[in-house]
Amino acid sequence: MRTRGALLVFAGLISIVTLLAGIAFGAKRAVNALFFSNPDYALKTIDVTTDGNLTREAILRAAGISEGDNIFGIDLPKVRAGLAALPEVEDSRVQRILPNKFTMSIQERRPVAWVVPAESNIESFNFENAFLVDERGILLKTKSLAPEFLGLPLILGIDTSNCQAGQPLEQDEAKAALDLIRASNEILQGRFQIQTIDVSKRYCMTVTDRQHASATFNIDGIESQLHRLSLVLNYCDANSRELQTVNLMAERNMPVTFLQPSQPQPPENAAAAPNPAATPNPEASARPGTPQEGVSAQAAQVGKTGAEGSNPQQNKQQKKREHAKLKPFRERRASSTASEATGAEARHSEPRVRRALPVETTRSND
Repeated sequence: MRTRGALLVFAGLISIVTLLAGIAFGAKRAVNALFFSNPDYALKTIDVTTDGNLTREAILRAAGISEGDNIFGIDLPKVRAGLAALPEVEDSRVQRILPNKFTMSIQERRPVAWVVPAESNIESFNFENAFLVDERGILLKTKSLAPEFLGLPLILGIDTSNCQAGQPLEQDEAKAALDLIRASNEILQGRFQIQTIDVSKRYCMTVTDRQHASATFNIDGIESQLHRLSLVLNYCDANSRELQTVNLMAERNMPVTFLQPSQPQPPENAAAAPNPAATPNPEASARPGTPQEGVSAQAAQVGKTGAEGSNPQQNKQQKKREHAKLKPFRERRASSTASEATGAEARHSEPRVRRALPVETTRSND
Protein backbone atom coordinates (compact mmCIF):
# COMPACT_ATOMS: atom_id res chain seq x y z
CA MET A 1 0.00 0.00 0.00
CA ARG A 2 2.82 2.37 0.77
CA THR A 3 4.48 1.61 -2.55
CA ARG A 4 1.23 2.02 -4.45
CA GLY A 5 0.63 5.37 -2.78
CA ALA A 6 4.14 6.63 -3.63
CA LEU A 7 3.70 5.62 -7.24
CA LEU A 8 0.43 7.46 -7.46
CA VAL A 9 1.98 10.61 -6.02
CA PHE A 10 4.93 10.38 -8.43
CA ALA A 11 2.63 9.85 -11.39
CA GLY A 12 0.56 12.83 -10.39
CA LEU A 13 3.63 15.05 -10.18
CA ILE A 14 4.76 13.90 -13.58
CA SER A 15 1.38 14.66 -15.02
CA ILE A 16 1.38 18.13 -13.50
CA VAL A 17 4.89 18.88 -14.77
CA THR A 18 4.00 17.60 -18.22
CA LEU A 19 0.89 19.69 -18.26
CA LEU A 20 2.80 22.80 -17.22
CA ALA A 21 5.49 22.14 -19.80
CA GLY A 22 2.88 21.70 -22.46
CA ILE A 23 1.20 24.92 -21.45
CA ALA A 24 4.52 26.79 -21.47
CA PHE A 25 5.50 25.37 -24.83
CA GLY A 26 2.14 26.20 -26.29
CA ALA A 27 2.26 29.68 -24.85
CA LYS A 28 5.72 30.23 -26.28
CA ARG A 29 4.62 29.05 -29.67
CA ALA A 30 1.66 31.31 -29.44
CA VAL A 31 3.78 34.28 -28.40
CA ASN A 32 6.25 33.62 -31.20
CA ALA A 33 3.45 33.30 -33.68
CA LEU A 34 1.74 36.42 -32.43
CA PHE A 35 4.78 38.68 -31.78
CA PHE A 36 8.33 37.48 -32.54
CA SER A 37 7.56 35.64 -35.75
CA ASN A 38 4.80 37.90 -36.84
CA PRO A 39 5.82 39.78 -40.00
CA ASP A 40 3.69 42.68 -38.94
CA TYR A 41 6.29 43.53 -36.27
CA ALA A 42 9.29 43.47 -38.59
CA LEU A 43 11.13 46.77 -38.68
CA LYS A 44 10.25 48.82 -41.72
CA THR A 45 11.32 52.26 -40.53
CA ILE A 46 14.43 53.20 -38.53
CA ASP A 47 14.67 56.91 -37.81
CA VAL A 48 18.15 58.16 -36.92
CA THR A 49 18.74 61.77 -35.90
CA THR A 50 22.08 63.24 -34.84
CA ASP A 51 23.43 66.72 -34.24
CA GLY A 52 26.92 65.91 -35.47
CA ASN A 53 28.83 64.29 -38.30
CA LEU A 54 28.18 60.60 -37.58
CA THR A 55 26.75 58.75 -40.55
CA ARG A 56 23.63 56.63 -40.46
CA GLU A 57 25.59 53.48 -41.38
CA ALA A 58 28.03 53.98 -38.48
CA ILE A 59 25.17 54.43 -35.99
CA LEU A 60 23.25 51.36 -37.20
CA ARG A 61 26.40 49.26 -37.13
CA ALA A 62 27.14 50.32 -33.55
CA ALA A 63 23.51 49.68 -32.49
CA GLY A 64 23.45 46.26 -34.11
CA ILE A 65 20.04 46.58 -35.76
CA SER A 66 18.80 46.69 -39.31
CA GLU A 67 15.57 46.80 -41.19
CA GLY A 68 13.60 43.56 -41.10
CA ASP A 69 14.49 42.75 -37.50
CA ASN A 70 11.62 42.01 -35.17
CA ILE A 71 10.80 45.02 -33.06
CA PHE A 72 10.35 42.88 -29.94
CA GLY A 73 13.69 41.18 -30.47
CA ILE A 74 15.66 44.40 -29.99
CA ASP A 75 17.42 44.68 -26.63
CA LEU A 76 17.28 48.38 -25.77
CA PRO A 77 20.05 48.40 -23.10
CA LYS A 78 22.32 46.55 -25.52
CA VAL A 79 21.61 49.09 -28.25
CA ARG A 80 22.44 52.01 -25.94
CA ALA A 81 25.65 50.31 -24.81
CA GLY A 82 26.70 49.89 -28.43
CA LEU A 83 26.08 53.57 -29.16
CA ALA A 84 27.93 54.67 -26.03
CA ALA A 85 30.98 52.79 -27.30
CA LEU A 86 31.38 55.38 -30.06
CA PRO A 87 33.74 58.16 -28.88
CA GLU A 88 31.69 60.78 -30.71
CA VAL A 89 28.45 59.91 -28.86
CA GLU A 90 27.77 61.81 -25.66
CA ASP A 91 24.17 60.68 -25.09
CA SER A 92 21.52 58.63 -26.92
CA ARG A 93 17.81 57.88 -26.72
CA VAL A 94 16.15 54.83 -28.31
CA GLN A 95 12.46 54.00 -28.58
CA ARG A 96 10.20 51.30 -30.05
CA ILE A 97 7.07 52.46 -31.79
CA LEU A 98 4.66 49.65 -32.56
CA PRO A 99 4.17 47.97 -34.83
CA ASN A 100 7.30 48.41 -36.99
CA LYS A 101 9.16 51.65 -36.23
CA PHE A 102 12.33 52.30 -34.23
CA THR A 103 13.84 55.72 -33.44
CA MET A 104 17.32 56.70 -32.26
CA SER A 105 18.35 60.22 -31.23
CA ILE A 106 22.09 60.87 -30.93
CA GLN A 107 23.77 63.77 -29.15
CA GLU A 108 27.38 64.00 -30.23
CA ARG A 109 30.29 65.53 -28.38
CA ARG A 110 31.18 69.08 -29.30
CA PRO A 111 34.93 69.60 -29.80
CA VAL A 112 36.27 72.79 -28.24
CA ALA A 113 39.99 72.49 -29.05
CA TRP A 114 42.74 70.53 -30.75
CA VAL A 115 45.37 68.62 -28.81
CA VAL A 116 48.45 68.97 -30.96
CA PRO A 117 51.62 66.86 -30.58
CA ALA A 118 54.59 68.78 -29.28
CA GLU A 119 56.67 68.28 -32.43
CA SER A 120 53.95 69.55 -34.78
CA ASN A 121 54.25 72.73 -36.78
CA ILE A 122 51.64 75.18 -35.50
CA GLU A 123 51.29 76.98 -38.82
CA SER A 124 50.45 73.81 -40.78
CA PHE A 125 49.96 70.85 -38.45
CA ASN A 126 48.61 67.54 -39.71
CA PHE A 127 45.18 66.93 -38.22
CA GLU A 128 45.62 63.19 -38.69
CA ASN A 129 48.19 63.21 -35.88
CA ALA A 130 46.11 65.49 -33.63
CA PHE A 131 43.09 64.85 -31.43
CA LEU A 132 39.92 66.79 -30.91
CA VAL A 133 38.78 67.24 -27.32
CA ASP A 134 35.40 68.23 -25.90
CA GLU A 135 34.72 70.33 -22.81
CA ARG A 136 34.78 67.22 -20.61
CA GLY A 137 38.25 66.26 -21.82
CA ILE A 138 37.24 63.27 -23.96
CA LEU A 139 39.56 62.78 -26.91
CA LEU A 140 38.04 62.40 -30.37
CA LYS A 141 39.44 61.37 -33.70
CA THR A 142 38.15 62.66 -37.00
CA LYS A 143 38.52 61.13 -40.45
CA SER A 144 37.63 64.32 -42.31
CA LEU A 145 38.47 67.89 -41.40
CA ALA A 146 35.13 69.67 -41.07
CA PRO A 147 35.13 73.47 -41.65
CA GLU A 148 33.88 74.17 -38.12
CA PHE A 149 37.00 72.50 -36.69
CA LEU A 150 39.47 74.82 -38.43
CA GLY A 151 39.11 77.76 -36.04
CA LEU A 152 39.36 75.78 -32.79
CA PRO A 153 42.17 76.68 -30.34
CA LEU A 154 45.34 74.58 -30.24
CA ILE A 155 46.51 73.10 -26.94
CA LEU A 156 50.28 72.59 -27.04
CA GLY A 157 52.73 70.82 -24.77
CA ILE A 158 50.78 67.59 -24.03
CA ASP A 159 52.27 64.19 -24.74
CA THR A 160 49.84 62.41 -27.09
CA SER A 161 51.88 59.27 -27.69
CA ASN A 162 49.65 57.14 -25.43
CA CYS A 163 46.35 58.92 -26.11
CA GLN A 164 43.41 57.08 -27.64
CA ALA A 165 40.04 58.26 -28.89
CA GLY A 166 37.34 57.96 -26.26
CA GLN A 167 39.71 58.36 -23.31
CA PRO A 168 39.74 61.48 -21.11
CA LEU A 169 42.71 63.78 -20.56
CA GLU A 170 44.00 63.37 -17.02
CA GLN A 171 46.71 66.06 -16.88
CA ASP A 172 45.94 69.01 -14.62
CA GLU A 173 47.29 71.53 -17.11
CA ALA A 174 45.03 70.08 -19.83
CA LYS A 175 41.99 70.45 -17.58
CA ALA A 176 43.04 74.02 -16.81
CA ALA A 177 43.26 74.79 -20.53
CA LEU A 178 39.73 73.46 -21.07
CA ASP A 179 38.45 75.51 -18.12
CA LEU A 180 40.10 78.58 -19.62
CA ILE A 181 38.34 78.05 -22.98
CA ARG A 182 34.96 77.58 -21.30
CA ALA A 183 35.31 80.53 -18.90
CA SER A 184 36.71 82.83 -21.59
CA ASN A 185 33.61 82.40 -23.72
CA GLU A 186 31.40 83.23 -20.73
CA ILE A 187 33.33 86.18 -19.26
CA LEU A 188 35.02 87.86 -22.22
CA GLN A 189 32.34 86.91 -24.79
CA GLY A 190 34.63 86.80 -27.79
CA ARG A 191 36.74 89.88 -26.95
CA PHE A 192 39.82 87.67 -26.56
CA GLN A 193 39.69 84.93 -29.19
CA ILE A 194 42.13 82.23 -28.12
CA GLN A 195 44.35 80.77 -30.82
CA THR A 196 46.96 78.73 -28.91
CA ILE A 197 47.42 77.58 -25.30
CA ASP A 198 50.93 76.43 -24.40
CA VAL A 199 50.94 74.30 -21.22
CA SER A 200 54.47 72.96 -21.60
CA LYS A 201 55.64 74.76 -18.43
CA ARG A 202 53.01 72.85 -16.37
CA TYR A 203 52.62 75.62 -13.75
CA CYS A 204 51.32 78.30 -16.14
CA MET A 205 49.74 78.75 -19.55
CA THR A 206 50.91 81.08 -22.31
CA VAL A 207 47.89 82.08 -24.37
CA THR A 208 47.89 83.95 -27.68
CA ASP A 209 44.86 85.36 -29.44
CA ARG A 210 44.13 85.94 -33.11
CA GLN A 211 45.62 89.44 -32.88
CA HIS A 212 48.92 87.90 -31.65
CA ALA A 213 48.54 89.34 -28.16
CA SER A 214 50.07 87.17 -25.43
CA ALA A 215 48.67 86.56 -21.93
CA THR A 216 50.20 84.43 -19.17
CA PHE A 217 47.76 82.56 -16.89
CA ASN A 218 48.21 80.56 -13.73
CA ILE A 219 46.56 77.12 -13.90
CA ASP A 220 44.55 78.04 -10.75
CA GLY A 221 42.05 80.86 -10.37
CA ILE A 222 41.13 81.08 -14.04
CA GLU A 223 38.01 83.21 -13.59
CA SER A 224 39.65 85.91 -11.47
CA GLN A 225 42.46 86.22 -14.01
CA LEU A 226 39.93 86.57 -16.83
CA HIS A 227 38.25 89.41 -14.94
CA ARG A 228 41.63 91.18 -14.69
CA LEU A 229 42.13 90.65 -18.41
CA SER A 230 38.70 92.19 -19.00
CA LEU A 231 39.85 95.35 -17.18
CA VAL A 232 42.94 95.55 -19.38
CA LEU A 233 40.84 95.16 -22.52
CA ASN A 234 38.50 97.90 -21.30
CA TYR A 235 41.49 100.20 -20.89
CA CYS A 236 42.66 99.38 -24.43
CA ASP A 237 39.24 100.17 -25.86
CA ALA A 238 38.94 103.44 -23.97
CA ASN A 239 42.42 104.68 -24.96
CA SER A 240 42.66 103.22 -28.48
CA ARG A 241 45.59 101.01 -27.53
CA GLU A 242 46.43 97.54 -28.76
CA LEU A 243 47.50 94.91 -26.25
CA GLN A 244 50.81 93.14 -26.79
CA THR A 245 51.61 91.18 -23.59
CA VAL A 246 50.12 90.87 -20.11
CA ASN A 247 51.06 88.70 -17.13
CA LEU A 248 47.88 87.84 -15.23
CA MET A 249 49.64 85.74 -12.62
CA ALA A 250 50.28 88.92 -10.64
CA GLU A 251 47.20 90.06 -8.75
CA ARG A 252 48.54 93.62 -8.46
CA ASN A 253 50.81 95.71 -10.66
CA MET A 254 50.34 93.45 -13.65
CA PRO A 255 53.10 93.81 -16.25
CA VAL A 256 51.42 95.03 -19.43
CA THR A 257 52.89 96.16 -22.75
CA PHE A 258 51.13 97.77 -25.69
CA LEU A 259 51.94 97.94 -29.37
CA GLN A 260 53.38 101.22 -30.55
CA PRO A 261 51.12 103.15 -32.94
CA SER A 262 52.29 102.81 -36.51
CA GLN A 263 54.07 105.87 -37.94
CA PRO A 264 52.92 107.24 -41.32
CA GLN A 265 55.26 106.09 -44.04
CA PRO A 266 56.64 108.72 -46.51
CA PRO A 267 55.56 108.25 -50.11
CA GLU A 268 57.90 106.13 -52.14
CA ASN A 269 57.96 108.45 -55.14
CA ALA A 270 58.39 111.90 -53.62
CA ALA A 271 57.80 114.88 -55.86
CA ALA A 272 60.99 116.28 -57.33
CA ALA A 273 62.15 119.70 -56.09
CA PRO A 274 61.26 122.50 -58.47
CA ASN A 275 64.08 123.61 -60.77
CA PRO A 276 64.60 127.36 -60.36
CA ALA A 277 66.12 127.55 -63.81
CA ALA A 278 63.04 125.97 -65.38
CA THR A 279 60.55 128.08 -63.32
CA PRO A 280 58.95 130.79 -65.45
CA ASN A 281 59.99 134.34 -64.49
CA PRO A 282 56.91 136.31 -63.36
CA GLU A 283 58.64 139.51 -64.50
CA ALA A 284 58.88 138.22 -68.05
CA SER A 285 55.27 139.23 -68.76
CA ALA A 286 56.18 142.88 -68.00
CA ARG A 287 58.87 142.94 -70.70
CA PRO A 288 57.92 144.50 -73.99
CA GLY A 289 57.52 142.20 -76.88
CA THR A 290 55.09 139.68 -78.27
CA PRO A 291 54.25 136.41 -76.46
CA GLN A 292 56.41 134.51 -78.91
CA GLU A 293 59.39 136.71 -78.00
CA GLY A 294 58.82 136.13 -74.25
CA VAL A 295 58.68 132.35 -74.76
CA SER A 296 61.80 132.42 -76.90
CA ALA A 297 63.65 134.49 -74.35
CA GLN A 298 62.62 132.12 -71.57
CA ALA A 299 63.72 129.08 -73.60
CA ALA A 300 67.04 130.74 -74.29
CA GLN A 301 67.47 131.46 -70.58
CA VAL A 302 66.71 127.81 -69.71
CA GLY A 303 69.20 126.62 -72.31
CA LYS A 304 71.83 128.92 -70.94
CA THR A 305 71.22 127.69 -67.44
CA GLY A 306 71.50 124.10 -68.63
CA ALA A 307 74.82 124.91 -70.23
CA GLU A 308 76.08 126.53 -67.04
CA GLY A 309 74.55 123.87 -64.77
CA SER A 310 77.90 122.86 -63.35
CA ASN A 311 77.25 125.10 -60.32
CA PRO A 312 73.47 125.56 -59.92
CA GLN A 313 73.76 127.30 -56.53
CA GLN A 314 76.09 129.98 -57.90
CA ASN A 315 73.89 130.51 -60.94
CA LYS A 316 70.85 130.89 -58.70
CA GLN A 317 72.56 133.60 -56.60
CA GLN A 318 73.73 135.40 -59.72
CA LYS A 319 70.18 135.43 -61.08
CA LYS A 320 68.91 136.98 -57.85
CA ARG A 321 71.51 139.80 -58.06
CA GLU A 322 70.65 140.52 -61.68
CA HIS A 323 66.96 140.51 -60.88
CA ALA A 324 67.51 143.00 -58.02
CA LYS A 325 69.43 145.35 -60.32
CA LEU A 326 66.94 145.22 -63.16
CA LYS A 327 63.81 145.48 -61.05
CA PRO A 328 63.85 149.29 -60.56
CA PHE A 329 64.59 149.80 -64.24
CA ARG A 330 61.70 147.53 -65.23
CA GLU A 331 59.31 149.28 -62.90
CA ARG A 332 60.36 152.69 -64.17
CA ARG A 333 60.18 151.55 -67.77
CA ALA A 334 56.65 150.27 -67.22
CA SER A 335 55.64 153.64 -65.72
CA SER A 336 57.33 155.43 -68.64
CA THR A 337 55.33 153.38 -71.07
CA ALA A 338 52.13 154.39 -69.28
CA SER A 339 53.11 158.08 -69.35
CA GLU A 340 53.84 157.90 -73.08
CA ALA A 341 50.30 156.76 -73.67
CA THR A 342 48.88 159.91 -71.95
CA GLY A 343 50.24 162.42 -74.48
CA ALA A 344 52.81 162.88 -77.19
CA GLU A 345 53.79 166.44 -76.11
CA ALA A 346 55.29 165.33 -72.79
CA ARG A 347 57.40 162.73 -74.53
CA HIS A 348 58.88 165.18 -77.09
CA SER A 349 59.39 168.06 -74.62
CA GLU A 350 61.59 166.25 -72.12
CA PRO A 351 63.21 163.31 -73.89
CA ARG A 352 66.53 163.52 -72.02
CA VAL A 353 64.90 163.65 -68.63
CA ARG A 354 62.94 160.54 -69.38
CA ARG A 355 66.11 158.74 -70.46
CA ALA A 356 67.97 159.81 -67.36
CA LEU A 357 65.05 159.13 -65.02
CA PRO A 358 65.52 155.35 -64.77
CA VAL A 359 69.18 155.87 -63.92
CA GLU A 360 68.34 158.34 -61.11
CA THR A 361 65.61 156.03 -59.81
CA THR A 362 68.02 153.14 -59.84
CA ARG A 363 70.59 155.09 -57.87
CA SER A 364 68.08 156.25 -55.32
CA ASN A 365 66.86 152.72 -54.82
CA ASP A 366 70.36 151.39 -54.48
